[in-house]
Amino acid sequence: MKFLATLSFLAAAVTPIASQSIIDLAADDGKYGTLLGAVTGTPGVLDAITSNFPVTIFAPTDAAFADIASVVAGLDEGALATVLAGHVVKDVYTAQNVIDAGCVELTTLAGSNIRVMVKDGMVMVNESTVIQPDIIGEGGIIHGIDTVILPGTYHPCPSMSSSSSSSSKKSSGKGSSSSSSSSSSGKGSKRRIMV
Repeated sequence: MKFLATLSFLAAAVTPIASQSIIDLAADDGKYGTLLGAVTGTPGVLDAITSNFPVTIFAPTDAAFADIASVVAGLDEGALATVLAGHVVKDVYTAQNVIDAGCVELTTLAGSNIRVMVKDGMVMVNESTVIQPDIIGEGGIIHGIDTVILPGTYHPCPSMSSSSSSSSKKSSGKGSSSSSSSSSSGKGSKRRIMV
């Protein structure tokens, strides 16, 4: 029988670097205007994010959105909402949490999976690279990424032979968390690792 580690990153353990919300911090940064415009301009997305605080947002920069402008322009409102929700995970995950774990598989607010892992010394989210980690504010944490996460880019964590790495396997996330921050609907982290 394989035992999966339980991931329990409590939002209370992460102290905001400012008394501003993570949304305001992203706005003040100046690199996330396209994302913020899409989040506030697409019905239901901002409410879904704020109602799930604390969250981790993997935020594509304006340059990342510019790289796929034609793809985004072709999305209807529902598809865009799904893409945006695919960048948000319930609970707080710092870059160091991922570095310590090596690889985690998470379920986004869209219900899709993402893989967050260390590769060649960088934290990767599917095929995106975290270029600005740990923007911490009220409501959670933001990690700036260099590409937009699109459906079909998820691959599970690599299998490893040692028993200590069995935590890289997926679990349902239901009933395995020792933290009250786990989502009972299963829309939170797919796997939690105790740190």
